[in-house]
Amino acid sequence: MSRAIEVLVASPPERDFLTCELLHNDEVFAEVRIESSGLAVELRPRHGGAAWDLDCNELIKALTEAKSVLSDVDTSVIV
Repeated sequence: MSRAIEVLVASPPERDFLTCELLHNDEVFAEVRIESSGLAVELRPRHGGAAWDLDCNELIKALTEAKSVLSDVDTSVIV
């Protein structure tokens, strides 16, 4: 049985603000990040080229958690 989607808060050097990485079975499949127009999601290909097969409710739960975390970030000052 596959594990739930994990949401990890990250601070990549190439980003101005925190991001949230979404992982399934220890593989990052998406990054939720702050953009000037709001939040954006970058989907990443799976290692080996297979399609992602994710539980819809788990994905919605993870995206909602990422949105909640990033909505609390003060974007008025770039660090």
